[in-house]
Amino acid sequence: MGDSSATGVTFIGPATPSADVLAGALGASVIQHCPADPDDGGWGWDWEPLLRGWQHDLEATTPTGQVVVCTWPTVVSAVPFTDLGPEAWRAQVEWPTALWFTTLVAAAGHCTDGGSVVVVVERPVTLDAPGHAALVAVSDGLVNLVRSLAAIEGARGVRVNVVATEVHTAPAVPRGAPPALDGFPGRIGHEVAGAVRLLLSSDAGGVTGTVLAADCGR
Repeated sequence: MGDSSATGVTFIGPATPSADVLAGALGASVIQHCPADPDDGGWGWDWEPLLRGWQHDLEATTPTGQVVVCTWPTVVSAVPFTDLGPEAWRAQVEWPTALWFTTLVAAAGHCTDGGSVVVVVERPVTLDAPGHAALVAVSDGLVNLVRSLAAIEGARGVRVNVVATEVHTAPAVPRGAPPALDGFPGRIGHEVAGAVRLLLSSDAGGVTGTVLAADCGR
């Protein structure tokens, strides 16, 4: 099996300041920005050719042993599930789900034998989830996909894990008991990047198909 520590980090994520901070903190040698949301918000299904082209572009890049996929969303206001409407649901769930499922499958194929894939996903805990039903639906789907990929890719020594964050969904005043550590919800370049580096490293060689919450114990 290859030594994943001998290669640089490939970072795949949105073209946002938060994602760029994480890529910089990880010292990513290759940064791939995912496609922007389609003009129709995914409503017209015109994004299928876009996804095929995106997957082709990822597959054409040089494989590496460390791949980070960042699924941080465009920040939206908390809205009750029943007030979303079908167009908002499709834009916030169906298009992101299709984009990130396509991306993660391509990322796993891009990772060399013995390497590691880490998915950084916004996944608020139950106390903080009200108003974020669409986001939770996408993140829970990704967690299940990661577990499936971990089972499939384990045969060639590739580990696939999740770092869950509340960077964009932390409430101003947390409900319930305070987080165990100061600094909730965590800094992108410190707590979040540190969790990613841990899972990428050989010290986590026996860890796959898991979710590590970088939320200071929320």
